[in-house]
Amino acid sequence: MSNPLSRVFARWRKDRRGSTATTFAVAAVGLLGVSGAAIDYSNVSEARAKIQSAADAAALAGAKEFRLGNANVQTVTNVAKNFGLSYLHSQGVTTGGLPATVNPTIDTVAKTVTVTIDVTRPMMLAQVVGIDQMQIRVSATAKVVGGAPICVVGLDTKEDSTILMDKSARLEAPGCSVFSNSTKNNGLAAKKDSVLKAAFICTAGGKYKDKAGAFQPEPQTDCPIIPDPLAARPQPIPGGCLQTNLVVSGGMMTLMPGTYCGGITIKGGANVTMASGTYIIKDGELKVTGGGSLTGNNVGIFLTGKNAVLNFDGPSTISLTAPKDGEMAGMLIFEDRAAEIGKTHEIMSDNARNLLGTIYLSRGRLHISAAKPVADQSAYTIVVARMFTLSEGPTMVLNSNYGATNIPVPAGVGPNANRTALIN
Repeated sequence: MSNPLSRVFARWRKDRRGSTATTFAVAAVGLLGVSGAAIDYSNVSEARAKIQSAADAAALAGAKEFRLGNANVQTVTNVAKNFGLSYLHSQGVTTGGLPATVNPTIDTVAKTVTVTIDVTRPMMLAQVVGIDQMQIRVSATAKVVGGAPICVVGLDTKEDSTILMDKSARLEAPGCSVFSNSTKNNGLAAKKDSVLKAAFICTAGGKYKDKAGAFQPEPQTDCPIIPDPLAARPQPIPGGCLQTNLVVSGGMMTLMPGTYCGGITIKGGANVTMASGTYIIKDGELKVTGGGSLTGNNVGIFLTGKNAVLNFDGPSTISLTAPKDGEMAGMLIFEDRAAEIGKTHEIMSDNARNLLGTIYLSRGRLHISAAKPVADQSAYTIVVARMFTLSEGPTMVLNSNYGATNIPVPAGVGPNANRTALIN
């Protein structure tokens, strides 16, 4: 293909005005070829850096998929490949139709993703010295690092009992980690025959309060404070009141998503079903008492305004699962971040065995005092609360069977709390 430089060389080859001109032309060809190659190689070096960044980013994106319980080789491969190709295009590496291949290699045991990228880049000026193109190959490997998934975070850094078990309470989280951010020596406490079992237990305080065997395993102390892992999660926006001061007393009712001003009270043995969607409880309780029941699949409950708390009384039945998509995906209970600090949300229900999703109360306290197991039939339950307390003999079970459900785990908690890192 002709270009201005080759036309100049052609004129030099046809020049018959003497050996000096010919010698100069030959020398010029060499000089221009060498300098042209230097320019091309500089451009290649710049392109290689961009391609390496693409490989790094694609490997990290693929490895992050491992944090989802239902990840498999095909989904991880697709994410890494598509991310790499998109990144190359965004950096201008493949504009103009330049060929590029992104090849991920997945190791499901080691939880690593290796991405190899090949780009064929044409040489422009170096064609004078016979170099038409250059093959650029780079690779990067990323790995999931970190311990057991996080299923409890007590956010308050100053309280004596950010996480407290009292009066024969039990918290069982065999497949996940429990963290107390309290720097107090008894910010993590187990009193009066209470027990906490987890894969890993950690407190920001230098000590913790217990009797022998209360914590299994023994907690790590002086742990780094975990910033609110859900702080960036967007909040739902309340709309106009769909119902005001709703009381359901007896019978059966199906509620529709929307804003319920003044709260909802279910009593008198009423059976209430929530249709799938987001429910905003504004300026009042979500209360189930007197043998009432509240059930719903793929529902998210947002609590906002004055007195917006949970109150699930003892003789009640609760069975709820979080949304699988949309603004509240994975979020079962979400407290407004502008709420008054210190509100108590109570689960006293003796039949609240299915609470599938994430309970997020960044301003309030979740208190469990049920006489029978809570959440033990859920595929997973995650609690992020300012304070988390259990007393009067309850057993709360925080399962971590993330792959057993299509309800996603929000970023920052569960398996998504583990980090990914480049290892080469």
